[in-house]
This record gives sequence, C-alpha cells and structure tokens, in this order.
Amino acid sequence: MSKGAQIAVGAVIVGLLLGWYGYTNLQGEASFQYYQNLGEFLAKSSTLEGRSLRVHGYVTNDSIHRDLKAKNVRFVVQNDPPHAGLATESTLDVLFLGLETPDMFKDGAEVVVEGRVENHQTGTVFLADNLMAKCPSKFEAQANQGEPGGDMPL
Repeated sequence: MSKGAQIAVGAVIVGLLLGWYGYTNLQGEASFQYYQNLGEFLAKSSTLEGRSLRVHGYVTNDSIHRDLKAKNVRFVVQNDPPHAGLATESTLDVLFLGLETPDMFKDGAEVVVEGRVENHQTGTVFLADNLMAKCPSKFEAQANQGEPGGDMPL
C-alpha cells in the first residue's frame, strides 16, 4: 500500500472516531448548558427527569445530613443566599452520592450540583454525582482593612 493510501485510511479512521465521539457525548441540548439557577430548574423539572443537569443554588442552613453507613450526604438547596434574609420560596432536596465534599461545603455555601433529577410520589430529589462549592470572595476581607480601625498599616 502506498504512503498516500495509508495517510488517507488513517485520516478516515480519525474522522470516524471523532464523529462517533461527537455523536455519543455531545447529543442533547443539556450537554452544552453550563448550569441553571434553581428557579429555572424547578420551572421545568418535570420534563428533565433522567437527563444530565447542573443546578446552582445555596445550601440551606441546618440541612446537611451525612449518612456514613449509606455513604451519601443529603442537603437542601435554595435559590437565594440564606444570609440575604429573603423568604425561601422554593427548595430542592439533594442526595450527593458520596461522602467527600469540597472544603467550602457548609451551611449557606454557594454550590453547583451535577447529576439527574428523579420525581417520586413524595417529591423531587436531585441525585448529585458531583458537587462544587464556590470559594468565598477574598475581596470582602480586604475591603474591611481599608476602613478606620482596620488592620491596614500606617
């Protein structure tokens, strides 16, 4: 077989592999969505059952429960930060399938959960495979240093 034919066969194989990868991994509209806010998610949660999703929210105070025997963490996510003082209108029960949570995961933490939703007779549960917690802003502490009585050197 000539060198040109070998290159052509190799290019066809690479093209087929890339096409197969794109077809199997990038199909569906949810694949390209970064995340949904909790309000957006709850508005259409009944149509999203079984699909891979990312949902953004804040951990509700006193809602984190670790089950060491079952190796999971249950918590509740709300749309607005708990410290904002707004009434919690809608929440989402989350079951994180693992015990290793990020260091920043605590009451009031801003989180993005990845997984799928399951609708049961008792309610909607989000089964999370991945949990990401946002790091608190370092600029808030630096802003307080500039105030009178702060730790700013003279």
